[in-house]
Amino acid sequence: MAPAVNARPYRDFLTTSLHRRFAKASFYTLFLCWVIAIWMGDWNSLFWTWFPLSAVGLRTIALYIPAFMVFMIRVSQWHVGQRNTVTPNQVFNRLATKKSTFLTFALYSFSAWVYSEIYIWTQSQHGRLQFTVDQGRFTERIKLNERPVYLRFMFVILGCIQTIVHLWADYDQIRIPVKRTEQTGKTNILQLMRANLVLMFSRSIILAASAFPIATVLYYLVGRDPLWRLHFFLVQFFVSLSRNAKPSGVAPFMSLAVIYLIEGTLVTFLWQYTNFIFSSYINREPLKKELPITNDSKDPNGSLLNGLKSKKDAVKSTAFWELAIITERFPDRRKTIYAEPDRVKGPTHTQIINICLAELGEIHKRVDAAMNPDRSTQEPGKSSAPAETQLVRQIAQPLKEGQILGPKAVPQSRWEKVGAVTGEIARNNSSSQNVQNSYAKEYLKKGQEKASHGVRQAESWWDVHRNRLAASPVGWPFRQSLPRTANVVVAGAFYSRQATIFNAITALANLAVHSLSEDIYGSFHNEVPEIIRTLTQAIKDIDAYMNVIQIHWTDFETLTKPEAERKKVKEVEEITAELKDGLEKIVRAFTEYLPGMKISSEEIREAKRLVAKGPEVAQLR
Repeated sequence: MAPAVNARPYRDFLTTSLHRRFAKASFYTLFLCWVIAIWMGDWNSLFWTWFPLSAVGLRTIALYIPAFMVFMIRVSQWHVGQRNTVTPNQVFNRLATKKSTFLTFALYSFSAWVYSEIYIWTQSQHGRLQFTVDQGRFTERIKLNERPVYLRFMFVILGCIQTIVHLWADYDQIRIPVKRTEQTGKTNILQLMRANLVLMFSRSIILAASAFPIATVLYYLVGRDPLWRLHFFLVQFFVSLSRNAKPSGVAPFMSLAVIYLIEGTLVTFLWQYTNFIFSSYINREPLKKELPITNDSKDPNGSLLNGLKSKKDAVKSTAFWELAIITERFPDRRKTIYAEPDRVKGPTHTQIINICLAELGEIHKRVDAAMNPDRSTQEPGKSSAPAETQLVRQIAQPLKEGQILGPKAVPQSRWEKVGAVTGEIARNNSSSQNVQNSYAKEYLKKGQEKASHGVRQAESWWDVHRNRLAASPVGWPFRQSLPRTANVVVAGAFYSRQATIFNAITALANLAVHSLSEDIYGSFHNEVPEIIRTLTQAIKDIDAYMNVIQIHWTDFETLTKPEAERKKVKEVEEITAELKDGLEKIVRAFTEYLPGMKISSEEIREAKRLVAKGPEVAQLR
C-alpha cells in the first residue's frame, strides 16, 4: 500500500547528496591550496613553513577563493549527456547567447585575478612587484612600477583562455555510465587522482605556455595604456608621482616571464584539479550508505516518482539512474513498486512504466519528424485554408475568363469567305514582321545557349570552390556530419538523452522479468504488451531512419569511409543494442504467456524476429 503522506520532492534528497559530495571535494581542494600556499611562502622556518595556524593557513583560505569560483561554475551549470547538434556552429550559436557563458568568463577571470593578487602581495619584495619602485637615487622621484600591471593582465587573459577550454571540452558534462547497473564498489578518489595527476599537470604547463605569447601581444596592443592609467590613478592617492609619468617597462622581462610560467601553471593546475575532483564526486551513483538516496523518505517511491516527473533534465536523469539501480540491485525496494496499487494517480508500477515508455516514445517522435518534415500536424479532414466568407449577395454573373473582344463578322457570300481565307494566309506568311521575328528568334536561341553555358561554368566554378572551402578549417564548423545528425534524431538535442534512454530500458526489462515472481497482485502483466510494442517500434524506427538517412556533401569524413561503414554510428548502435537486449529479456520471460495476452500473433513474431540471432530464431519461434 502507498503511504498516506505527501512525498518529499526528489530534489531534497539529491541536493543533500550533492552537498556531501561538495564537502568532500572541497577537502581535497583545500589540501592542494595548502601545498601551493607553502610554495608561495618564505622557507625560513621548518615548522612555520607548513603549520596551518599561521600565514600559511591564511594563504590557504585565500587560495581557496579561486577554486571556489570553479565550484560555482560547475554547481550552476552541470548537465547530463554530451552536446548534440547537426553542425559545430550550432554549439557556438547556442553558447554565444547564454548568460552562463559570460558568467563563466567572469568567474574564471576573477579567479585568475585573485590568484595574481595573492601572489603579488606575498612576493612583492622579492619579485619587484610592489606598487612603486625606487630608482636608486635620493634626488629622483619614484616611478610607477609596470610589472604588476603586466602580470595581472597576463593572469586575466589566462583565465579567459581557460574559459574557452572549459566550454570547448564541455567540463560541465556529467557522464552517467550507460550500462553501469552492476555493483562496482566505491570509486577510490585517491587512485583516480594518482592516475590523472601527471596528465592534469602536463595540460596545465601546455595551457600556461600557450597563453603567454597571446597575452603578451594583447597587452602591448590594447591593454597597456588604459591599464597603466588606471593603476596610476589608484596609486597617486598614496604616493606622490609625476603627472607626466609614462610606462617605464617590465624589465627585467625574463624573470617576470618565469614567474608567470610557474604561477600560471599552478593556477591552471588548480582549475584542472578542481574540475576533476568535482566531476569525480558528482558522477557517483545516487546512493547513500550503499542504499538509494530516496530510502530516507517516508514515501520512497513517491519521491522517486517526483524525480522522474521533474522538468529539470539533471534531476530527471539522476532519478532514472536511481530507478535502474533499484530494479537491478535492490530486490526489497523493487518489490514495493509492485505492492502500491492505491496511489492517487495510479499504481506505482503503472506510473513508472508510463514515464519510461514516454521517454522511449520520444524516439518515435524525433524519427517521424526527421523522416516527414513537411507532414501537417492538423487533425485529419480539416483544411489549413481559412473558410471563404461571402459578405455581399451576388447580383450579377461573374466575369468571363475567355476572350473579351467580341467575335468578328461572319462572311456570308462565297467571295467574302475566299477573301477572309486569303487575307489570313497573307497576314501570317507575307508580313515583313515575320522576317524580323525569325532573326529575333535565332538571336534569342543563341543568347539562351550562351547563358546556359555561362551558368554551367559558374556552377562548376562555385562547386569547386565551395568544396574547397568546406574542406578547409574555416568550413569545419558548418559541416553536417552524419553521426551528429543521427545522434540528434535518435538521442535528442541539445544534450543527449542516451543515459536516460538506457536507464528507462533497464527499468522496463527488470520490472517485467521480475514481476513473474514478485508481483503479488498479478497486475503487472497488463503492461507487458505495451512495453513490447514500444520497444519493437523504437527498434523499427531507428532501423528505418538509418536506412534512409543521406550523407551531406560536406561530410567528408563519412564519405572517405567504406560503403559498409558509413552509416555505423556508435551511440545509435548502442541504443539499438540495448533496446534489443531489453526486448529479448521480456520476450524470453513471457514466451509461453504472450499468446494469452492482449497482443497479436503478428506483433509477437515481429518482436521475436527483431531480437533473434542466427540459430536462436527457431528457438524463439
